[in-house]
Amino acid sequence: MSKRLNIFCILFIVSLASLVYADPGYFCVIENDTISVNNEKALESTIDNYIVSLGDQGYPHIEAILNAYVKKGENEYFHYRVDKGIKTMIDTVVFGDYSPREISLLSRYITLPESGVFNYSQVRNMINELKANTLLDVGERADIYKNGLRFYTVAKQNVRFNAIVAYKQEADRQGIIGDISFELINLGGLGRLASFYWSRPTLGVNSIDLSYTEPYIFNKPFSAKLAFSQRFQDSLYVKRDLDLGVIYHMSQRSNFTVNYVNEHIGTTNIGSDSGFVTQNRSATNISILWLAKPGNISGSINLTTGLHFASNQRISRSELDARLTLRKSILGVNIDILGGYVASEDPIALYDQFKLGGANFLRGAYFEQYITNAFIGWKIEAGYFKRAHLFAFYDGVIMQHADPVTHHLGVGFSLPAGNNRLTIAIGLNPKESFQQAKFHLSWEMGK
Repeated sequence: MSKRLNIFCILFIVSLASLVYADPGYFCVIENDTISVNNEKALESTIDNYIVSLGDQGYPHIEAILNAYVKKGENEYFHYRVDKGIKTMIDTVVFGDYSPREISLLSRYITLPESGVFNYSQVRNMINELKANTLLDVGERADIYKNGLRFYTVAKQNVRFNAIVAYKQEADRQGIIGDISFELINLGGLGRLASFYWSRPTLGVNSIDLSYTEPYIFNKPFSAKLAFSQRFQDSLYVKRDLDLGVIYHMSQRSNFTVNYVNEHIGTTNIGSDSGFVTQNRSATNISILWLAKPGNISGSINLTTGLHFASNQRISRSELDARLTLRKSILGVNIDILGGYVASEDPIALYDQFKLGGANFLRGAYFEQYITNAFIGWKIEAGYFKRAHLFAFYDGVIMQHADPVTHHLGVGFSLPAGNNRLTIAIGLNPKESFQQAKFHLSWEMGK
């Protein structure tokens, strides 16, 4: 009996001591609800969450006022009085100083709320969607006047310049290789795009691409694209393509495209001796693009397939590019799945094959080091993604090639400077020595 009493005494003393020496507690009292919080920062977060919950119920003009402060022993109580304001209905959405026609175009890029009760979270999602649009500069705030909701958006007349360069040395020559692209975004109005692209993937190859896109013709969900490309390949051939595409916008984040391409392949004497034939071809391609909403988890899928016709030849060609982006605070992961397949009953020419390697994929290889008829590949990047990026990457591929499976590892660093971004990446094929690592420099100008 005495042992049992002693145990109870010990438990009582321990519990009493825990109360005497306990850490001070913070308590937030809102609308007669008492909420325990860990510290003053958590107190602020609790108030913010409460205001957001009321904002989602239709109250945009909310004030949380510290009404009383009470200290009881080691505990501190913060009493807040909440003024909800007036419950608001929304029936009009305005984007800056845009005309009604431009507003109808803008509404294609975001999910507009139906007329009804104001919802704070929905408004924040709309702002995030607008900010993801490369055609607009978007303010962080939105104002309400009576039953109208106003976003602060300005058309972005943006110039985007990208350059990726690397150094390559061959047996009898050496020099700079890489890509340069120049885009006029939002040219003359919402969504118009003109672009120029130059590529020198190897010392003996030069290519250029020109394109222009006219969006939402007659304010309908159709856009048109006109493009021209030319590729000069090692004194073997010159291939010129004229491309006309019609884009159907199925939703704000998905579209379906049909392209007709007229192709001309001209060969030299050396090319003829190597089996290339001067000919004209036509091609029809279809593609589907899907983009996820911006957020901590987002992604995209782009699938293209087509048929190329010559007088005595049929070629089918398909490509896949899928991307998943994960973000958690300052850390993140990018995962890309890439694939391609080309088939024909006849031998497949060099200009129809897939060319892999360089600063975008298989970063431990030279530009277009691998040439194949079929492949499935992946890119994984993981690291710190805030304003500056510091990441490790792993590129891999399975392909129809003398070296059918290859893996590339490396690190990259990206530093912003205003509207510019400089990226440096070093990639290595583990089968090669470190002295054969590839150094890639990328400069992006414009948002």
